[in-house]
Amino acid sequence: MLKWLFHTNQLNEKSILVFLKIILILILLSSCRLIQKTHLKTHVKKISNEVTKLPKSFVGFSVYDLEENKHLIKINDEYYFTPASNNKILTLVTYLNLNLTNIPSFQYEKKNNQLHLIPLGDPTFLHPEFKKQPGYASLTSLLTDSLIIHPPLKPIAHYGPGWSWDDYNYYFQLERSWLPIFGNRVNVQLSKDNVTVSPSFFTPYVNFESVKKYRDPHYNIFNYPIESLSQNKKNYTPFKVNNELIKKLLLDTIHTNIILGPPKALGKDSLIQGPLVQPILKKMMFESDNFLAEQLLLNAQRIEGYETQKEYLQSLKSSLFASLPDPLIWVDGSGLSVYNMNTPRNFVKILEIIFNMITWDEIKEFFPNKFSDENIDDSFIYAKTGTLRHNQAISGYLVTRSGRKLAFSFLSNHYTVSPSKIRAETKKILIKIRDTF
Repeated sequence: MLKWLFHTNQLNEKSILVFLKIILILILLSSCRLIQKTHLKTHVKKISNEVTKLPKSFVGFSVYDLEENKHLIKINDEYYFTPASNNKILTLVTYLNLNLTNIPSFQYEKKNNQLHLIPLGDPTFLHPEFKKQPGYASLTSLLTDSLIIHPPLKPIAHYGPGWSWDDYNYYFQLERSWLPIFGNRVNVQLSKDNVTVSPSFFTPYVNFESVKKYRDPHYNIFNYPIESLSQNKKNYTPFKVNNELIKKLLLDTIHTNIILGPPKALGKDSLIQGPLVQPILKKMMFESDNFLAEQLLLNAQRIEGYETQKEYLQSLKSSLFASLPDPLIWVDGSGLSVYNMNTPRNFVKILEIIFNMITWDEIKEFFPNKFSDENIDDSFIYAKTGTLRHNQAISGYLVTRSGRKLAFSFLSNHYTVSPSKIRAETKKILIKIRDTF
């Protein structure tokens, strides 16, 4: 009996010791987590202080963990900012949501030995930077006695709402159109032997004896001083679009009987397909190409059967973007307009939509790799930047040292210091985010 009691006491003592060890380990683990959380909070507070102290700038910042589905940092993220070219992220997800392999270029119908064509706004049609022209090849193979092109029922504004009227002369503000052709631009190129104008149709309208490079505001008359040309520079200028010019440029290229027909509604006719979608979207994002962004949004609108962009954007707000925390204030595809406004937390939600829509490898394909230099790991930021005067934006994905994938949006408006200073401070803060989480 005494032996049994002694043995029982020993067992109780061992059990108590094991129990105490477990409690001690749990306390230590809890303390470590508490210390880690306190340490993290301290870092977040420091980062937040740095963001709010950005020199002479109004800043909004949102950081969201895509795998744990929670916000890590929120600073003014419910306020609206001018997004500039971050608007191209909206165009990207809109076009990705169509789930297309190729860009639809035209709807067509053959009737009475005539080819009736409804253009869908494909920006690549006869564009000098796209050597492969599947849309053009298909179109010419279908030609019959005559080609009748039909404009849309509702005219398409050449400039978006809130675009700067005095930027008409610059390469970054090409006009929008229902049938973009040759990129809606005139390119003047200097070679060792001579100067070439493309499309050649415009050669008689280029003056090389001018003292200043500019285009007439109302006419397609171009002034290009020879000394302003460079062999290594893309010297292109927007041309002024009108229906008669579109017809003439087509006629100059296709050399067939072309008739400008009456406006015609979008239907369910056969499609002529253009190039693959993925390289075009990548070019839009990597080069921040305003023309591609505007025409791709217009192309998506017409594919979906909407005659006006206002109606189309409204439909997207109530469908694809219905889950956003704040209403979208969205008027164009490129971000050229000062009327566009968005919140950092909206952008983070849009980035989450993209994250759940495509693979991580595809995300890296569409979002430029920023901050790739010798001193910084070149694979931690995949993001779209945006710049207008006194406004900067960067939104995208950040991979931390620990491997966490974060969506972030950093919007800075109304600063009066050097843009490079804002960029440098933003870079420092994003590097700290990478190293902290």
